[in-house]
Amino acid sequence: MRILLIIGAITLAIIYAFSKTEKAITEKYEVIKKINNIEIRKYNESINASYYSNSEGERNKYFKNLAAYIFGENNKNENISMTSPVTMRLHGNKEMIFRMPEEYTLENLPKSNNPNINFFIIPPCIKAAIKYSGYSNKTIEKRKISELKKTLLENNISHNDKFEVLVYNSPFKIINRRNEITVNVTYP
Repeated sequence: MRILLIIGAITLAIIYAFSKTEKAITEKYEVIKKINNIEIRKYNESINASYYSNSEGERNKYFKNLAAYIFGENNKNENISMTSPVTMRLHGNKEMIFRMPEEYTLENLPKSNNPNINFFIIPPCIKAAIKYSGYSNKTIEKRKISELKKTLLENNISHNDKFEVLVYNSPFKIINRRNEITVNVTYP
């Protein structure tokens, strides 16, 4: 019985956290060029929080740890507005990243109570993006990465081969879902 109560409480916390993402502040970018279903975008500098673990069993806890931070588990007990999209790096240590709202700097951002949450700046960059709907999974991601690579190659646009999945919606939203695969590119 106790285990069911704990599971129920965790489920409700996750539902609440994801329901906040539907009202999230969406990251801004400028579309520089469209090539078929690909967008070349210019992004401004951003302040970010990330979480990752080397343990395979931990990977399902990424969102929970980052959500705890923005919902007040920090040195100021401050709630931080949720931003969209949530980014999953498909390269390196495969971390999950939340962008912080624009009013924060590394200096005024509350410190996390969790030592495994890292903060960093992503400098201004140019990215290629391909959108898709539905729920993301490895099969769809591989197909979209292949499609994105092919279009970039055909248009002589080089990329850094460090792909990311951007998820704009909570898992509880069933229709009109938005996901993207992005990669940094060199574009004139």
